[in-house]
Amino acid sequence: MKNRTLVFLLLCLVTVTNVPYVYDISGQQTLNYVILFDESHGQVFNRTFMDTALSSLTNITIEDPDTKLVIELIFQIETRFNSTNLQGVDLLIFTNPGLGEDDSLDQAEKDAILDYVELGGSLFLLCNPLTQQDNITGHPTTMNELLIERDNWLTSARFMFGANQSLSRVIVDDFNSTYGNATHVTFNEYNSTKIIFNENIDFFWQETKIDNVTIYSDSISLGNERLEDNSLEKIVQVGKTSITSYAINEEYDIFRDPTNGFLTWLFAKKTKGTRLVLSGSTIMFSDLEIVENSTWIEQNQNLELWNNLILWLLEYTPHLERDPPAIWVFENYALLVFALSAVIFGISILVFKYRNKRKITVTIK
Repeated sequence: MKNRTLVFLLLCLVTVTNVPYVYDISGQQTLNYVILFDESHGQVFNRTFMDTALSSLTNITIEDPDTKLVIELIFQIETRFNSTNLQGVDLLIFTNPGLGEDDSLDQAEKDAILDYVELGGSLFLLCNPLTQQDNITGHPTTMNELLIERDNWLTSARFMFGANQSLSRVIVDDFNSTYGNATHVTFNEYNSTKIIFNENIDFFWQETKIDNVTIYSDSISLGNERLEDNSLEKIVQVGKTSITSYAINEEYDIFRDPTNGFLTWLFAKKTKGTRLVLSGSTIMFSDLEIVENSTWIEQNQNLELWNNLILWLLEYTPHLERDPPAIWVFENYALLVFALSAVIFGISILVFKYRNKRKITVTIK
């Protein structure tokens, strides 16, 4: 009996001295994303012209030390869009397409993209302004035909076009431009997000507050989208110009927006678990030179805006509030085990002493 009691006491001691005191004091999380960048539709702005922007995604810096972003960048070169190559993709980036017959989206591709978006995938469509170079001029028809599918399911917003529907317009501002070119519109003189964006300032603020950008852009028609319709189920945000801006087409017809008093160069919408961004410019995020030895993406905060847009499209929430590391949970568990073990140990001692007192010693004379 004595041996069994000692074994029991040893087990209690082992329980006390081997408490699983394991906890995650760092609380770090890793977020993995997959981005598909399309090069299969005659895009001039491929990975060569978009090198800085694309390279920034795999080395994107966030302020939250407890979060690590891992972004896998995939390039689609020849294959047409289908449910297979869009599977597992978090964000599809489609830049200004070419004008060739094979550069447009066929019906099967449109269906695949819309199915992908309906399942929660994000979509980033980038057009271009009207320029003197046909290969980089905006070709909005392909993207507008996608947006019109399924009764404007994605949005009623559209990239604006000229007399020729395959050619875009260009935003001009004679008072707020740079490098002596009125189509190179800059917002750095305003130093105010109230001018650049709608009142919902935090919408594009992921890691950096954007005050200054330089654009070379097509204009975007809002259609039936209303900025005041924002709710928990739907949020619309735009990048806008000053009241002095206007747009022209290839015939130099002037367009102003008397209703809103501004032109839209960036449109974003979140609805039904889906996120969509329309940019009137691919050029502003590219390595194309704006002047000698200076590229578009180097202007003001163009690169920061690119990164913010990508993070928003990936549904990354900056400085996500998470529960503190589960230190106290394990400490409480350890204290509970220790207390129970101590109680059992004490009871065992009392039982052992009690049994010793109850022993009957028999003496044989």
